[in-house]
Amino acid sequence: MLKLGLVRYLRYCIYAVGMSVLAECGTPAYACPLFVEFFSDPVDVPDQEGEFVEIRLSDPSEEVSFRAESLLVQFEGKAPLRFEFPQGNRLLLVHDSASCPGAGIACGLLGTVSLPNSRESSWLLEAGTCRDSVVLPKPKPGKSLQRVKESDGWVVSEPTPGIPDEYNEWGEVPERGNVDSLAPLRITEIHHCPAEPEPEWVEVYNGGATAQPLSKFHFCGRGGVWGALRDSIEPYESVLFSRDTLLLRESIGYRDVRLVQVSMGYLNNTAGSLAICAGEAVVDSASWDKNTVRCPSGFNPQTLRTENTPGFQGLPKSSRDSLSDFPFEWKLSSRVVRRGGAPLRVFVESEVSVQVRLLDSAGRSEWSRNLPACSNAWWEIPLERLPKVGVAFVELSSGKFEKRIGILLRP
Repeated sequence: MLKLGLVRYLRYCIYAVGMSVLAECGTPAYACPLFVEFFSDPVDVPDQEGEFVEIRLSDPSEEVSFRAESLLVQFEGKAPLRFEFPQGNRLLLVHDSASCPGAGIACGLLGTVSLPNSRESSWLLEAGTCRDSVVLPKPKPGKSLQRVKESDGWVVSEPTPGIPDEYNEWGEVPERGNVDSLAPLRITEIHHCPAEPEPEWVEVYNGGATAQPLSKFHFCGRGGVWGALRDSIEPYESVLFSRDTLLLRESIGYRDVRLVQVSMGYLNNTAGSLAICAGEAVVDSASWDKNTVRCPSGFNPQTLRTENTPGFQGLPKSSRDSLSDFPFEWKLSSRVVRRGGAPLRVFVESEVSVQVRLLDSAGRSEWSRNLPACSNAWWEIPLERLPKVGVAFVELSSGKFEKRIGILLRP
């Protein structure tokens, strides 16, 4: 069908405008677009902020090509979404244009289409003579579904919006001079001269709404990538990198911070610099000298102020030593619940009291309760307090530490 469309198009060029413009008709075109990734069920953020559909658009190296002026995407029986055929390597369909990464990635809006996160779904794509129809398996929370090369198979993986997964998605990873908007990673704390025996460490924060694979990043000029293919920095997560994570864990004194061991060499005590790279592109960088901070204090390169809050953002220095700010562990029985179905429960393990609140989609509190210290039990959250179905939130807080988890209430 694809080759037939190409032949018909060339015949039309010759017939309609003559041989003199055949060269113009034969300018580089596009390969058939394909669905390559669906991210239906983000964790810790509302679906509307994190979900996306990714379409692989073009590969000039392919011999077979076609031309189309528009592209149609349809989810099951919903009204189709129509776009002028975009320029670029990838088309990312999102709910908010602010989520568009740029750098060769075109963006379109999903509008009112909401990606299902508890069942199979079917999608259709049409552009010119090309057609791609897929049936997706049920997704998993916090994971994307990526197409396995040219097949009809799908695998569960870490979301990589706008970036082809080299093991799954079809296509080569494009070289980018600036991946800053694609990778919202920031160096938020550096301890280049800590007090003995604490090892040097660096805190990196993912300020974006999607997970960032550790296999894509490294400290520029300092060792290899940060981790394996399936490891990632989750949305709004802080991770500490050090040569000696065992000693760092002992120095910190609590377990609620994620540590990653890397070969990062030694940081200069008086003056130096550090940068995060994705391939050859610099994502974020920081530098210091003898006037930046006095040893053995660490500092935040975003504020250039002294800071020692490993694994947390925006807390004062003294708060990590305060019992009331000590982190807690939590679990939700589910993130997708139904009215009249199994109740939603939360488990909290903490040495201090923790407040749990049920918030509606606008962040308004509909119910709250203080959970006693050391209860270590499952507590039921009354979903009947929510005025309507849709996105809602469960918020857990103790002192200045706060965690907000997105849930979906279905009819």
